[in-house]
Amino acid sequence: MDETQLQKPKLKDLLAQAEITQKELAKRMNVSYSLVGFYIAGKKMPAFDKAVSMSRELNVSLKILAESMGIDTNGIPDDSPN
Repeated sequence: MDETQLQKPKLKDLLAQAEITQKELAKRMNVSYSLVGFYIAGKKMPAFDKAVSMSRELNVSLKILAESMGIDTNGIPDDSPN
């Protein structure tokens, strides 16, 4: 594993940074607590509309959200505002 992979946050880290609990995120996204748990554990990936909602709630770009879920985003431009 290279150094850049070690620096990428996990989804649970993004929740902590946003000071949002798994339960609160589930409520805000209108999904079950257990579904958010599956996202955190990497057992399921959110549908695109839920990923957009999650990125808004966590105040991160879709690219950062995807990286936190272990998706290879090499070659995808950053979508965060300048």
